[in-house]
Amino acid sequence: MDEKILCIKSDILFKDGKWSGFLSKDKEKYLTLLRENSEFRVRRELERDPSYKQIIAQVILRYKDKYYLHKQVKKNEERLNSLCPLPLGGHIEEIDLVEGEDIFEHALDRELNEEADVGSKIVKREYLGLVYIEDDNVVNHVHLGLVYVYDLDGMDIHVKEEGLEDIGFVSLDYLKTNIERLTYWSRIIIFHL
Repeated sequence: MDEKILCIKSDILFKDGKWSGFLSKDKEKYLTLLRENSEFRVRRELERDPSYKQIIAQVILRYKDKYYLHKQVKKNEERLNSLCPLPLGGHIEEIDLVEGEDIFEHALDRELNEEADVGSKIVKREYLGLVYIEDDNVVNHVHLGLVYVYDLDGMDIHVKEEGLEDIGFVSLDYLKTNIERLTYWSRIIIFHL
């Protein structure tokens, strides 16, 4: 059976005008728009279809003034290899539809649990906004990032998913100094932390 993922029609997302970059203004309005207008569609049909944006749940882990960073070395995602993403996360799936739970937070928690062992406690969750890049890169053009920050009470985290490697907790200055090593979304997000 084909995997279905959550997406939104581009026309609906951009009904008030097209934007590119990080959106924090009116973030609650856009969160409501996603809740009310997103739908599940077959993933393989969406991979090169810019008329839909695949919604990617993204969580940044922070301890005090340090941010958790890891490296992708997945063989099946050559488009992203060797770049370091600041967030952990992925597609929102049908299994994230759980009665009485927020679909986005469920997806964030599921993705975090799949990708990492987090021994530290989450003490605060904050929705930052959305990230989207309008360019010729096919990966950027079909994905929309839903970005959250989780504050932790310690630095006990290690990636467990194959193809990911820990770098550890780093400062915002480190991220800005090494911006060329970051994924495209991460390069935008760091200026909104």
